[in-house]
Amino acid sequence: MALLAGNNFTISTTLLVLVICNLFLLLSKIEASPGKAKQFEPLSFVGSRLSAMAMAYLSTATYAGKHHHSHSPGELLSSMLSTWRRPAITLAYVELFATASASLLLALRAFAGAAGEAAPEALVISGSLALLSCLGPVVFAHSEIACRLSLVVAVAEEDFEGMSALARAEELVKEKKLHGFVLTAALGLAEQAVLTVFGCNDDGAWGIGTLLFAGPVLLMVKFVTYFLYTMFYFECKKGHAKEKRSI
Repeated sequence: MALLAGNNFTISTTLLVLVICNLFLLLSKIEASPGKAKQFEPLSFVGSRLSAMAMAYLSTATYAGKHHHSHSPGELLSSMLSTWRRPAITLAYVELFATASASLLLALRAFAGAAGEAAPEALVISGSLALLSCLGPVVFAHSEIACRLSLVVAVAEEDFEGMSALARAEELVKEKKLHGFVLTAALGLAEQAVLTVFGCNDDGAWGIGTLLFAGPVLLMVKFVTYFLYTMFYFECKKGHAKEKRSI
């Protein structure tokens, strides 16, 4: 009950932060980030998240096939159709925290810019730090590596989804956060490098020819990324099991 109450408080606080920050940015009419705003594309967003879920399933099945037992394509598809809600719910929570944290930082930046001339700089900085100290432990509660591994947890373990998958991932990486940080940073740079190589048109989109070639390459990169996260997950899980047995 205490864990459920804590989860409800975290979710409610995160939603409140998200709504208030976005209302502030909307009503203040302050441009939080300079330059051309990046247009939100629903199809691209949904496609990216669906591909992430698919790669999490595929990488987990590939790892299991190499170390335990292999799954036929039919078995893998059946597993995806029967358990897709777990990673989907987990991914929704991850997106909620990511969006809320980004909105909070943008709102603080916009507030600092608006109050820069009306209030002393020290007062603005201290107010921002005070707000971050209150909301940070909730909005930024989960590390980047835990957010990444939570999707693998939701696929590999039947009893975890959503907040419980995030908590499970945090528990597993507790002793290997530095390793996880380095892994996340390296894979993020690799993904960004691939996007930079292919480039975009003037309107920020790819042409058909580029898309036909870049699409499979990006999917392969995403598969390798999630396979490495899967390997790291099983490594952390083994270490956690050994630690529990030693206790």
